[in-house]
Amino acid sequence: MKYTKGLSLIAGLLILIQENGMAQTNSEAAIVSEELMEAELLTYRGSISRTWDLLHTDLAVSFDWEKRYLHGKATLDLKPLFYEQEQLVLDAKGMDIKSLNVDGTSIEFEYDGWEILIPLGKAFSRNDTIQVSIEYTAKPYEREVSGSEAIEENRGLYFINADGSDPDKPQQIWTQGETAASSGWFPTIDIPNERSTQKMKITIQDKFKTLSNGLLTEQIEEPNGKRTDIWVMDQPHPPYLFMMAVGDFTVTTDECNGVPLAYWLEKDFGKYGKDIFGNTPEMMTFFSEILGYPYPWKKYDQIVVRDYVSGAMENTTASLFYEQLNVDSRYLIDDNWDAIIAHELMHQWFGDLVTCESWSNLTLNEGFASYSEYLWNQYKYGQDHADYSFLVEQEAYFIEAAEEPKNLIRYYYEHPDDMFDSHSYNKGAAVLHMLRSYLGDDAFFLGVKKYLEDNAFQSVEVAQLRIAFEEVTGEDLNWFFDQWFFFAGHPELEVRHLYENDTLTLTVAQIQTEDDMPIFQLPVFVDIWKGDELASFPIIINEAYETYQFPMDEKPDVVIFDSERQLLGVIDHPKTEQEYYTQFVKDGSLYSRIEILDSLYAFKDKKLIDQVLRQAFKDPYYMVRQYALESLMDEEVKLKKYETEVVQLLKDSSSQVRSYALAYLGVDGFEKYRAEFDKALNDSSYLVVASGISQFTGNEIELPASFLANQKEVTNLNVVIMLAEYYLYQEHKNSFDWFQNRMKGLDGNTLFYFIQAYAEKLLEAPDEYRKAAVPQFEEIALKNSNYMARFSAYQALVLMSDISGIEAKLKKIRENEEDQRLIELYEGI
Repeated sequence: MKYTKGLSLIAGLLILIQENGMAQTNSEAAIVSEELMEAELLTYRGSISRTWDLLHTDLAVSFDWEKRYLHGKATLDLKPLFYEQEQLVLDAKGMDIKSLNVDGTSIEFEYDGWEILIPLGKAFSRNDTIQVSIEYTAKPYEREVSGSEAIEENRGLYFINADGSDPDKPQQIWTQGETAASSGWFPTIDIPNERSTQKMKITIQDKFKTLSNGLLTEQIEEPNGKRTDIWVMDQPHPPYLFMMAVGDFTVTTDECNGVPLAYWLEKDFGKYGKDIFGNTPEMMTFFSEILGYPYPWKKYDQIVVRDYVSGAMENTTASLFYEQLNVDSRYLIDDNWDAIIAHELMHQWFGDLVTCESWSNLTLNEGFASYSEYLWNQYKYGQDHADYSFLVEQEAYFIEAAEEPKNLIRYYYEHPDDMFDSHSYNKGAAVLHMLRSYLGDDAFFLGVKKYLEDNAFQSVEVAQLRIAFEEVTGEDLNWFFDQWFFFAGHPELEVRHLYENDTLTLTVAQIQTEDDMPIFQLPVFVDIWKGDELASFPIIINEAYETYQFPMDEKPDVVIFDSERQLLGVIDHPKTEQEYYTQFVKDGSLYSRIEILDSLYAFKDKKLIDQVLRQAFKDPYYMVRQYALESLMDEEVKLKKYETEVVQLLKDSSSQVRSYALAYLGVDGFEKYRAEFDKALNDSSYLVVASGISQFTGNEIELPASFLANQKEVTNLNVVIMLAEYYLYQEHKNSFDWFQNRMKGLDGNTLFYFIQAYAEKLLEAPDEYRKAAVPQFEEIALKNSNYMARFSAYQALVLMSDISGIEAKLKKIRENEEDQRLIELYEGI
């Protein structure tokens, strides 16, 4: 699964969207502090013991769109796993159970709305197989659900625009099983360490297409304009990865080494299928080769749906993505969705083929999937892009760890969704990267291959990953896995160097202060530059304070600690301005280039600042060029000094760099370069257009009427939000009409920002416009699937509490809200 934690702001101007078995190590039992246990009363969350083995699941389903019901028949083949069993318990949430048969005989059962308890009347041994048939109706909208930051709802089955009343939204049905929501639409054993083969018979109106796991083997015409599609999945996989989608999609076909591929999008975006997902064949080939394990399934579909409750989901053979991937070719000038596409594809190996046995071991799924983004960027877009993206992901982890450091493998948590965080994802990927750096590429990828081969179609815990690497290398890796997987936090290092008496002395102090945090063992390289000569020294840090001495005839130009830049930690290593510059010139890594640009604000040597900026403007990687422009804006450098260089960047190959160049020129050079800003409004890049709009707004210049007329149907987040800022400061009647009309057709993420601007516009507005906005905000607060949009709409109504009847509407919204996060936020307003 890929979850999104929100949206990132670019320079305050633009927004760019880019979720038991083996022996325990010595430290597993000492993971959780007594204070935490006493305060939270948390329960140990190991893998759930299996008493039955689910062999095969046969589902026949149809739908009542009006009631949002699923009518189903589930036929399950099972056998006791080892011990004799006299009863069977199945997960089944919020269903009406019509009938239940075991081996063709009707059986009495108990059902509490969550589980079906089936007394079998006799003991069955592991040599016996039983077949349980259940006719039921799933009522996902009539049961209590909850949500989290990673997965907004755990309803399991979703009807989108079920009555067809919203002309801007297609009718769809789709499912979301992780972590235990598949049992919201079919009875099963809903745990990650279970798996079965599957057959899905979906009866639907003939106008719709269906998608499920495995292959479509048959389509049967039914009476009354209906059709039954039969999907067969003959390779076992966990129930949480069972999926189904229904809707009017455009399907673009592709293939990779004989594996059929397909990209499913709603009709308005169908023609962009290969633009969005077109790297999939190359990606699949690359992953198959680097992992040493071919893609393990018989096909691969990728489908984009409306109102999805997370970022994406790696359903076996059929990944599902949120609607932000509904983009056109203009969007793809500014950005691509390769990261999330790579993430879900890598899950087909890590999560689907080899599955974590418990959510405590989630990083075995998500760490590898997150690391795939680095691997793909390194292969496809180069080392700089891989390093930069990795830096961003690590920073997200550091922010989360500063608030609450956690173990990667943690057996104590309140809810499985709590595991879907920047630790399981970002830290998990960083730990794999450190292991790769330590072992070397050959050993690392051979270890990964062995892990996949030894555990294919099985559930695993982290010890099995360690054992795979140990068997390949012959090395005991308990020290590595212990400190990184079973302890919270990361090393915090104070590094100092001093040259005197023909000796370079390097001191390293581990200063991490969190309780229960270990003294880490850290293999790193130290690079020492003198002129054009480089000396690289491997060292291993394993004490709280260590000193290393290097005899040398002359004072070095710069010392670079952890020159591979592989360590997940906070390193304080002061350098002189000249040393930073030497590192910038000699080292060449993206880290060194970014590091000096981040430090430039504190430099006193104006000549060095000038040299760094002029080199950065010509840097081969676009983000370094962008950082240089940001530095000019942050330090409010006058245009004249770098005017030639900045104007040249208006022709940059990167639309992001062009947008920043416009933003900088707009401060002092709008009139002089007015033609460039006029030109920007017609650029093919949404980012450049949005930046152009922002400069017209900032310079209080009216946008051309013809341009505004052409933007009425544009829904791109960057353009819409910059237009909202423009209209916010317009006082004519049309500006109010624009906000009122523009609400239609915007996705939840865009609405979150748009409503804030709209609410600000209404603060001093005439009553007629304020009253007209109330039903718009109310509908979004009550019905929009995006919790951020609902919250923004609620806030807007609070700001209009002087209008008669608002308090009653706010109360209705609070009573209607099911998301506990929003309920708590509402109570705090």
